[in-house]
Amino acid sequence: MDTEKIRGRLTGCQKLLIGLGEEWKWKRGDAAQEARLREAYEKLYDLVKDKDYFIITMATDALIFDTKLGSENETAVTEEIHMEEVSCPAADEQTQAMMDRLFPVKEKPKDKRVQRIVAPCGNETWKQCSAGCTKDIWEPDEIPSGICPHCGAPLTGNTIEAHPYIEEGYLPQWSRYTQWLTGTFNKDLVILELGVGFANPGVIRFPFEKTAFFNQCSFFLRVNQTFPQTTEELKDRAQGVHQNSVDWIIKSDYNVE
Repeated sequence: MDTEKIRGRLTGCQKLLIGLGEEWKWKRGDAAQEARLREAYEKLYDLVKDKDYFIITMATDALIFDTKLGSENETAVTEEIHMEEVSCPAADEQTQAMMDRLFPVKEKPKDKRVQRIVAPCGNETWKQCSAGCTKDIWEPDEIPSGICPHCGAPLTGNTIEAHPYIEEGYLPQWSRYTQWLTGTFNKDLVILELGVGFANPGVIRFPFEKTAFFNQCSFFLRVNQTFPQTTEELKDRAQGVHQNSVDWIIKSDYNVE
């Protein structure tokens, strides 16, 4: 598939599912890498801002939540649901007002941008008890002492690096994601997998392939510096790009409508 067809699929799709993998992880304190990732997130925002989308990220650094994509003030585009129109050409204003009440134009509640992101591997800025004595999770600076108020153990980042990992932090967003995903079946869905390797393939890589396989209307695009290969079952509806996905987003013009 040539670049113009890829651009067409990205700009014209009804639904857009994005997975961010290892190539999007920020080494905290690396200013140059941070600037590069922020530029990539800005380009990604330009791609999704007018679309019905969802993002799954394996990055635990929470940098994405400090960009437009993670805004708590801006709402995301949602699909409008219109009731069947009722034709009543002779209706007066009173009758029309009654009809409008009986058959209103309905619209799904609009999600905040931040509600379109799920980080199943955790968020290192959130804290949990290192001993796992409680399911409580604390936001940054909520517990200044860094000590669990329940058992006195040190707090640690709420990520898969914790033992045990308290998963309650991401589960509400995961529920949002699965509900959104059910609405993509038989829709023009583009699955954009960016920089996902085999560190945790059960989070994004394998599930995305499965989603693409079952949705015959979908197109699957995998961009990866090391593992761009796609499965044989998806050969007619998939494309692999052998390039670093962060660079690809920054340098490409696929997100220009």
